[in-house]
Amino acid sequence: MSGTFFLGLGGQKCGSSWMQAYLARQPGSDFGRLGEYQIWEADLGGPFARYRVVEPSPLQRLRGAAKRGLGLAEPKNSLRWRMQTNRDAYFRYFNGLLAKPDVIRTGDITPSYAALPAQTLAQIRDGFATRGVAVKALFSMRDPVARLRSHLRMDQQKGYRPASGDESADLRGFFKSEEAAARMRYDRTLDALEQVFDPDHRFVCLFEELFTPAGIAAFAAFCGVPADPAAGARQVNARHSGGNALPDDLTAEITAHYAPVYRAVARRLPQIATLWPSARFVPTNA
Repeated sequence: MSGTFFLGLGGQKCGSSWMQAYLARQPGSDFGRLGEYQIWEADLGGPFARYRVVEPSPLQRLRGAAKRGLGLAEPKNSLRWRMQTNRDAYFRYFNGLLAKPDVIRTGDITPSYAALPAQTLAQIRDGFATRGVAVKALFSMRDPVARLRSHLRMDQQKGYRPASGDESADLRGFFKSEEAAARMRYDRTLDALEQVFDPDHRFVCLFEELFTPAGIAAFAAFCGVPADPAAGARQVNARHSGGNALPDDLTAEITAHYAPVYRAVARRLPQIATLWPSARFVPTNA
């Protein structure tokens, strides 16, 4: 195998930007032009349809081709459009990064990839395997209630959803939505990962443990890079879930709605009983 490709599946608001930054600053890394490539989830439609890039004009395409020919940075939307419409361009791009002198790792860490089905994950794995590149998958999970709060706040700040000033009311109207569920079904992501990647090629962790010295050591060992215990203090693209406690009835309603998520995670990582405050509202041993 000539290098390693890291496929980050999120979850969203669960430390994926930190993972990318940690790996990107290691000697031998080149993660390319974009932070999140947002290529594969566009095929899913629904809440991911907004990631579909509009076809560039003929002039924009000529400019993009000219920049590639000169070895200059291609415009982001031009690069995304090429990868979305020709998946071979995706594999060639990252292969090109790994072909550079001393580059041994690259990757695409896009949080909404958590929604990708096993078939798509296998397509990515096999597309790189035929080119002699190993694929390692990364997936981090956070207390669902905390993640939903952070997700909602991000969408409100970006103008995707209105903010009434009453977080509880806004969250009640959000947590059952297609947008929320698409990024909240850790159980489905875990099933897809386990179908496609062997244990030594998938790293699954809890956000609440990731930034501890032990969590960083485990992540670094899996990725084959040095462990930096101090890195847990570095926040990357952080957005807190909110300091005010939610009403217990709302938390209980959310956990009941996502009970399959809690149970699936508890079977693999039983420590959520103490690490996820909201887990007390749902039986995880059923």
